[in-house]
Amino acid sequence: MSLVKVLKFVGGSIIEKPFEIVGRQLEFYQQRKNATLDQKLKQEEAKFMQSLEFDRQKFNAELDDMIARKEIERGSLVAKAIADYQKTMAECTISIGKSLGMMNIELRERATALVEDKQKQYSALQDAAMDKAAAQLEKIYTKFPEESRARSIMENAVEKQLNNIIETSDRFMRTIDEDFSKMMDSVRQITENTMNNAGQYISPAFANNAMLRGGNDTKLLK
Repeated sequence: MSLVKVLKFVGGSIIEKPFEIVGRQLEFYQQRKNATLDQKLKQEEAKFMQSLEFDRQKFNAELDDMIARKEIERGSLVAKAIADYQKTMAECTISIGKSLGMMNIELRERATALVEDKQKQYSALQDAAMDKAAAQLEKIYTKFPEESRARSIMENAVEKQLNNIIETSDRFMRTIDEDFSKMMDSVRQITENTMNNAGQYISPAFANNAMLRGGNDTKLLK
């Protein structure tokens, strides 16, 4: 396995892909004034999701090519982490799109602010981790230019660092998905509570009206 190439792949495609996809989704839905179910929006959404799926397949093809060239060792920690990451990206892209599609303008603005805040934390964390892994890898190849048992052990340590970086990218995508779902759940709960409270005030009114009508009807019968 070529850790140098894996490092470049992780530092580029793996780390950047989550906020690239979420950013594109936010941009797409921010251009729509309100959540709507009209046919035009459905067609636009379908076309947009197809473009995301095309990018995902392109990314998967790049990964498969790296495995075929043995730049990533099949069955390694990194390969397994990337497989989980691919699954997360596929699932969360759809779920996040559904949440954004149901949001109004205000909620989408809140969602955008949330992502921007999370992205700053994520980028700082990942940049530090990548710098550490790159420095350690350079140190290994400087100290051990030829393959050896000692070099292999140190390379395994770097591989674990890369594995953690991939898992952090996976976790970032899941966190955004969960945060958006919580936002929608909160709105639904507020709506339900409002309707229930309104029902508590409206129902007695209907009951009183019914009683008044009943009393009037009784007088008429007399």
